[in-house]
Amino acid sequence: MLCNSILSLAIAAVAFASPIDKRAPCTVSSYAGFQSCASSTNIVIQGTFSVPANQVVDWSNLVSGTTVTLNGYVTFEKGTLTKDNFLMTVGGSGITFTGPGTLDGSGASYWDGLGTGGVNKPKMFKIKTTGGSKFSGFHIKNTPVHCFSISGSDTTLDGITINNSAGDPKPDGTVLGHNTDGFDVSATGITIKNSNVHNQDDCLAINSGSHINFINNTCIGGHGISIGSVASGSVVDSVYVQGCTVSNSDNGVRIKTDYGATSGSVTNVTYKDVTLSGIAKMGVVVRQDYQNGKTVGKAVSKMPIKGLTLSNIHGSVDSGATSVFVLCATGECSGFTWSQINITPKKTNCTGISPLPTGC
Repeated sequence: MLCNSILSLAIAAVAFASPIDKRAPCTVSSYAGFQSCASSTNIVIQGTFSVPANQVVDWSNLVSGTTVTLNGYVTFEKGTLTKDNFLMTVGGSGITFTGPGTLDGSGASYWDGLGTGGVNKPKMFKIKTTGGSKFSGFHIKNTPVHCFSISGSDTTLDGITINNSAGDPKPDGTVLGHNTDGFDVSATGITIKNSNVHNQDDCLAINSGSHINFINNTCIGGHGISIGSVASGSVVDSVYVQGCTVSNSDNGVRIKTDYGATSGSVTNVTYKDVTLSGIAKMGVVVRQDYQNGKTVGKAVSKMPIKGLTLSNIHGSVDSGATSVFVLCATGECSGFTWSQINITPKKTNCTGISPLPTGC
């Protein structure tokens, strides 16, 4: 009788312990640990270590519900991977990826002022998660080129710091970092909030997708908060930008679609309560003449931009900069609702749209 009781208690203890054991942390403290912990649902990245040159972290298919805690400082050593590669990829449903640790892309070893041209440079971090995934509270430094490339759906990024300040031009004007986009989005149901970006290209670039929110973020040193460039055939819908600050950048808020686009659309975009300072080129930009990374100066497009709301866009641009610039193909821009556009000094250039919105 006693033996049976002891056996029953032992079985119960094992049954009770099993779920806890499944969630016991799997610690990554070297490059090899990324592979050995890939099937765990509780991963902790700990310590200071490097990922060898030309190696990547491919966590494309994490177990649903996995939690990753980045506590350490991980440096990706310089290699020869191209822009078609990502130094880190995370995918799965219901993934939680938290800080406060740092991923360092060794950007200074790559930067030649040529961005995705010049020497081979990999992109930093691919996110292709779904199912209410969340990335929060960690740091990324020195990306060779683009930082986050976001696909998938139903994912939030909160309190992320992207620091590419070391890639700013030198005092003599020498260009270092280029094409160091902060968040490139081609996805549905994405929220990016409470984050800080210091880079040398778009803070946000939405290339396609819908229901994308960009809230309470700070952008420094880059090209502004952008829709696009939107390629022919691509669709962007329902974008909401609010409470952001853009400083010491080329542009403030902008929409850029490809020259000669034959299809696609940009609809229902709102920029609200955006503060600008130290803008070198244009405060507000809407243009349909983007081609191969440059502007043509003439808008040719069959890609409508409809339902653009701007509210309380305020601040300053540099002397000689343009406060508001619009270049639309005839009949392709409509339903613009603008109010409280207070950007100084005021210098506007708006063509291809009638009636002119407030601020033009």
